[in-house]
Amino acid sequence: MTTNLELTLEHGYNIRSYEPRMDGHVSIASLCNQLQDIASRHADSLGFGFHDLEESGHFWILARLHIMVNRLPRFGERTSIRTWPSGNERLVALRDFLIHDADGLIGQATTSWVTMNKQTHRPDKPDQVLNRRFIPDREHAIVFPTKSVTRLKQGDYTADLTARRADIDINGHVNNVKHVELCFEAVPPEWADDHRCRGLDIQFRAEAFAGDKLRAACALSEPDADMDTMLHSLTRVSDDKEIVRMRSWWRKA
Repeated sequence: MTTNLELTLEHGYNIRSYEPRMDGHVSIASLCNQLQDIASRHADSLGFGFHDLEESGHFWILARLHIMVNRLPRFGERTSIRTWPSGNERLVALRDFLIHDADGLIGQATTSWVTMNKQTHRPDKPDQVLNRRFIPDREHAIVFPTKSVTRLKQGDYTADLTARRADIDINGHVNNVKHVELCFEAVPPEWADDHRCRGLDIQFRAEAFAGDKLRAACALSEPDADMDTMLHSLTRVSDDKEIVRMRSWWRKA
């Protein structure tokens, strides 16, 4: 059931058979896909979705995502996500999320988005693109932990990758959740087998396209909130352009 009250949307998602990892739990990237879906649904219902922005020569780009979860759902379970636009700050529009399962709250997320001009390929102010539609400042589900994500200076683990056509979304570039998955390719298998990612803070700094040669890198960082953390980077090999900067939080499986 989908409900829409004022500027809040709630929608349910079944965990499908192709989503869980070998331990039966979904990855945090699967939850990011759910956030992406409900954000799109809500923007459509409020009159500033993909097709609405297309008419003015713009499209949405996710600039930053911070998500923290205390458990990862299993196959056969169901999540319910609530989302709301939480205001505009200069060149970004803000949106927040609460994630529930059958027993209660399991996660929170906050995001910032830019309205990109297709001709100039630069962001225009959201309030101008949205015809100065009033989006009230509302409470955040969670706040970004730092002003910006710390840059990884030297990776201890790396993986060389190629962006696939299957990674491309409706805007013609690598989808934001695919960036998360690409970053995880550098995480050592022995670490990934023994830990579960419980949080992300990711900044999207440039676009990547099909055929781009990419290098994912990561290294352990300082513990935070009783969890291990890693810093990640994703760069394009041809011009050393930083595509993504990410921090992740992990607990023992």
